[in-house]
Amino acid sequence: MLAKKIDHVAIAVKDLDAAIQTFTRNFAFPVQSTGLKEELHQRWALLPVADTFLELFQPTSDANRAAQFLSERGEGLYALSLEVESVADAADHLVSKGIPVKIQTVHEGLNACFISPEHTHGVLISLIEHTDKPGG
Repeated sequence: MLAKKIDHVAIAVKDLDAAIQTFTRNFAFPVQSTGLKEELHQRWALLPVADTFLELFQPTSDANRAAQFLSERGEGLYALSLEVESVADAADHLVSKGIPVKIQTVHEGLNACFISPEHTHGVLISLIEHTDKPGG
């Protein structure tokens, strides 16, 4: 299992609008898109940085796992997402090494596999497979 690249870095924030302002003002990162994922209970913004993204996101309810993260740890790095060819193959590889994973379809066109921070020196890692790309 080899990661192709860093897909995105997810940063949990309490106020998405303030976070967008901070990153655009301080680093001149443009905002590519923003939105609301009602099924995930979050507002989000994607800021492109070279061939990857910063994903700023704000939970909209306690149903979003990051709400607990924010209350316990405050704002900050939530997850590092790596792009892989096949989430299923990557998950099989990790399980064969004794690392439990949680696979889910995040939304149409995107599959993900999550690895607990217990197994990655404190960093939540998600492996991402874009199924909506040509040939993928």
